[in-house]
Amino acid sequence: MMKHHVAVAAGMATAAWLIGAHPAQAADPIKLKVGTQSLIDTAPFEAAKAQGYFLAEGLDVEATSMVGGAATLPALAAGQIQIAASNMVSILLSAEQGFEFKIIAAGDTTADAPPDLAGMVTKPNLVLTSGSDLEGKRLAVNTRKDGIWLYARQWVMKTGGNPDRVTYVEVPFPQMIDAVQQGRVDAAFVVEPFLSAGVKSDTVHVVAWPYSAVLSHAPIMEWVAAKAVIEANPDLIDRFSRAYNKGADWMTRNKGSAEWVQLISSYTHIASDLVQHVSPPLFPTTVDPAQIAKVAAIMRKEGLLKDAGVNTDDLLYRTVLPHAQ
Repeated sequence: MMKHHVAVAAGMATAAWLIGAHPAQAADPIKLKVGTQSLIDTAPFEAAKAQGYFLAEGLDVEATSMVGGAATLPALAAGQIQIAASNMVSILLSAEQGFEFKIIAAGDTTADAPPDLAGMVTKPNLVLTSGSDLEGKRLAVNTRKDGIWLYARQWVMKTGGNPDRVTYVEVPFPQMIDAVQQGRVDAAFVVEPFLSAGVKSDTVHVVAWPYSAVLSHAPIMEWVAAKAVIEANPDLIDRFSRAYNKGADWMTRNKGSAEWVQLISSYTHIASDLVQHVSPPLFPTTVDPAQIAKVAAIMRKEGLLKDAGVNTDDLLYRTVLPHAQ
């Protein structure tokens, strides 16, 4: 029943959206509403905008920054946006709930070893070297039952602690360092570029790298669209994916350059001298289904996924498969 309602909603949204994509208006850029986030993870999208790759594909992208991946998917289902950046955990949860979303562009992955795109920080005077040290304390996460929350719990468990004895406090990423400094939380699992900005201030220090400790090359954020939207106009999805992949290549090619630093600084509102110390994620242009399956396995272990029948391969649209590159 849920799949039916989602398909109807997506179909109606698609019909309304495609009014602006009529062939008679082909000379004008097609407006495309995209839900994104002001994080290092979405840098290829920002690069594709800044370098004119979307416009070159005939797309007029209207971006809306949202709090987290769990917030973008409801907007996608309601037809408020046509493409969304969301974390892998939320995408898998939506699949189990019957939402027919597909990954149309690769986002980012963690590296083999730290430093990574996210780290756990505390005040310098707090001893926190294992999960057991975190028991009875407050840990800032952006949202519960999301990617950061999941990997934090897995790290606590892997390092000898009970994740149920930790209090998880929802704090937006830009406010996490302040929350630690002010004593509202004891620790925070914070992403770049806010991580480097906090460490540079000498008021917090990194005590753990949960992503790398739990799963190397973990798929963190992906770009998704509703199946109904994809089927109604696959050409637009191809255009978006091509432009986005050029943005990903630009980020990799220009890593550490002055223009790279300025780009990240411009949309995250972090000073450029702090962005220089950022440890960026990897920005592939394809998605490894085996890694998604590993994330699903971790989620089942945590009790987030209860349906063993979720087929992770079905989440991948052709534009993220290696043979399509």
